[in-house]
Amino acid sequence: MPPEAIAKYMDKEYKDVVENTAYHTLEYLKERLSLHNEFIKGWKDGLISGTEVYYVGVQNGEPYAERVNPMDFDYDKCPDLEFIEDGSWCVRKMRLPVAEIYDRYNDKMDEKDLNRLNEILSGTPIGDMPERGPVDDFNHITMHIYDKDGFAF
Repeated sequence: MPPEAIAKYMDKEYKDVVENTAYHTLEYLKERLSLHNEFIKGWKDGLISGTEVYYVGVQNGEPYAERVNPMDFDYDKCPDLEFIEDGSWCVRKMRLPVAEIYDRYNDKMDEKDLNRLNEILSGTPIGDMPERGPVDDFNHITMHIYDKDGFAF
């Protein structure tokens, strides 16, 4: 091969192993995390509110990305800042049931933390709950019997 052909190959067609691995990893993550759908929802947020916010990180040891609703997100609005990530603080409000908190943060929580959280929120640790399903829980239902004239007994 002449040197010109080698130079053209190296400039146009050659792909390093690291570049190839990175490309296939990104394609895999786009599919696995359904990033296309997340970006469409973010685009809608951008059109409505003028702000697109995403969380990208690691959750339970796996790569994770999700759109953050701008209504539930606040950040440092210093006029000198161009980007949200340059601010000194940000906060995201999330209303989650105890089970979802444990699902999201089970790599940082253990069973004791889950029981403590449940005790704070409901007054009863999970381990002390009776073994019964929601079908068996009729204590909160009040029955009223009405006759044809509308009088309750």
